[in-house]
Amino acid sequence: MSDIKIERTHTLGQEQARMAVQAVAKQLETDLQAKHQWQGDRLKFDCPGAHGWIIVTPGEVCVTATLSWLLIPAKGRIERSINEYLDRYLT
Repeated sequence: MSDIKIERTHTLGQEQARMAVQAVAKQLETDLQAKHQWQGDRLKFDCPGAHGWIIVTPGEVCVTATLSWLLIPAKGRIERSINEYLDRYLT
């Protein structure tokens, strides 16, 4: 197993950031068949080969993901994709 942790500051406010993360979750559902569920301000996601959390606070979004051994070779590409999603939805 391999872990990814990405923290990103934002100026959207809590509710707008939460709506942006929901948009990310919908995109992940489309792209990766990811299932997601909100637990307070934490979005839990599970997709084939990975699972984790997206935590939303008033000034920051933190993504943590655990990759299965099958996805370890793609870790760098996955991190780039997460950053691209955050760039697209948090700005």
